[in-house]
Amino acid sequence: MEFSEDADVRAKRWNGLTAVAKSPSAATLEALTRLAFRTKLQNMSGEASQLREQLAANGPPLGDEELALMAASALALVLKPMDTASAKAASLITGAACAGLRCLKQPMDLVGMAKNVQTHLAETSRRRPALEQQRLVSPQLDIQASLNALEEGNVATVRAAIDALASASLKALAAIASRQRQFESAVQGYVCVQDEELDILWWLQGERCLIFGVAFGDVPVDHRAIAFAVELAALTKVLPGPTALSSLLNRAGVDDTVQLTIPEAIQGIPKDWLARLVPDERATKVSVVTTPILEATRRRQEVDGEDTWIAAWSSVTGLDQATKLPALRLAESLYCELLQVSLG
Repeated sequence: MEFSEDADVRAKRWNGLTAVAKSPSAATLEALTRLAFRTKLQNMSGEASQLREQLAANGPPLGDEELALMAASALALVLKPMDTASAKAASLITGAACAGLRCLKQPMDLVGMAKNVQTHLAETSRRRPALEQQRLVSPQLDIQASLNALEEGNVATVRAAIDALASASLKALAAIASRQRQFESAVQGYVCVQDEELDILWWLQGERCLIFGVAFGDVPVDHRAIAFAVELAALTKVLPGPTALSSLLNRAGVDDTVQLTIPEAIQGIPKDWLARLVPDERATKVSVVTTPILEATRRRQEVDGEDTWIAAWSSVTGLDQATKLPALRLAESLYCELLQVSLG
């Protein structure tokens, strides 16, 4: 598959990419991710058809392979600014990759790009806001000319001077208000991060698993990846979470030498706290592509805890039910999925 050599077609394709990548909705990002990974569209077929038209941008129709490449390119553009939309896109991409269980066949390393975005945002979102004072720009008005006009009784000139003063004052006040809002937003975000870090620190120092009501060391080894990922995600307030995620999970007791399949991990946890992973109000955000571990949880709930869900889960997600993952990578993947449905 190759792009057309027609400059007009290439220009239309580029226009389509930039239009789709500008302020994408959650549904658009989900559909782009499914197209880029070439997974089943299921209930996203309508969004996919709309994206096919938007990306074509009145040019020749897109074939399936070109559509997959264009979707990946659009996601790459969304990741570039490293803003809120980038964080959401990165979460969907890493969720779809599922710790390497699902391969991405694209000319760019989209998963690596997503991880770089998450690392950058995890670091920058935790920096203290700048506290240095900024100079205010004083409004420039010809006061003397206005005073002379007042003495001369030139009403038109005086009125123009009053209008100019009012306009300059409004601009100065608007600038002050804008800076104040930006500062308040930055401080609120930083305080939120500080609260998050304090909560995680107390959780780690307390060394007690709230789900099982026992010390970290008393949690069964095969349950730790799920239990600790759930508890750590519940304490996280800002995407994409702390930079030291692996260290936190390892410190809590998630052993990287333990190997588990996703069905083993989900089927092994107690049935009575399955609902804690995905509360009913967030169930609609669970996706067979971008949150496959939570999809496994949902399907086990549907069959009242039995193991009959596994084959159907493997079929709809396209993931091998027998592939084992290190417990630490499994915990990291579940943690990211939980943040995706709660904060994304």
